[in-house]
Amino acid sequence: MGSLITLLPMLLIFGGMIFFMNRSQKKKQRKEQEQRDSVQVGDEIVTIGGWVVRVISIKEDHFIVESPADHSKMKLMKWAFSSNNTVHDATLNK
Repeated sequence: MGSLITLLPMLLIFGGMIFFMNRSQKKKQRKEQEQRDSVQVGDEIVTIGGWVVRVISIKEDHFIVESPADHSKMKLMKWAFSSNNTVHDATLNK
């Protein structure tokens, strides 16, 4: 019984750490998904590889993008999206 009482605070701390780390990870994933969903045709985006490209078509699981240098088209999976360089007016999206 005595060893259980000394082990209980450590278990509570460990459980709390797991809860908060899991919560922050899900929050980050939700924000990334919202960014992917907010991409529009014509936006200039950056891939996880550092490519800066313009979106010309949006499909269910990928974008069709165009290179600004030579206008070559390629397929980019949505998970490879890093950031959106195009600023949208928040009042226009409502």
